[in-house]
Amino acid sequence: MSAPCPAAPDVRLKTLLTQQRDHYLRLQQLSRQQREMISSDRPELLLGILSERQTLVSALARLNQELSPFRRNWDANYAALPATDKADVSALLQEINALLRGILATDQQDSALLAARKHTVRQELDGLGGAQTAASAYVRQSGAAPPQRAADITG
Repeated sequence: MSAPCPAAPDVRLKTLLTQQRDHYLRLQQLSRQQREMISSDRPELLLGILSERQTLVSALARLNQELSPFRRNWDANYAALPATDKADVSALLQEINALLRGILATDQQDSALLAARKHTVRQELDGLGGAQTAASAYVRQSGAAPPQRAADITG
């Protein structure tokens, strides 16, 4: 069995977990903003949100590496904590897990919403193509010159 992490593990562990919790709180805020942008049809604003989310995910990966010595020897490190710190650490872990579950659920819902929007747009575009085909057929039957397009999407 390995020894607990040296140099005031209780303080370091609580600091890292608090930072992790704070990053997840910010991710939760960004997740809500993301949902708002998707729901309000403002996808152009998503890039900024996604960029900030990526920055937070990178920071969380670094924190995860710093937490790995605590996880490797979790039983010994947790047992070495004073009772009040055990309660604080336990509360932080519960909050982090709840935040993570919520963020993942929201992201799954957003993914489904985006897929549905993509499908709707594809159907609308297919409908436009059908309308253009019908208009062209009508023009050919009438013998009139075909209407000029503002832009030729076929190249």
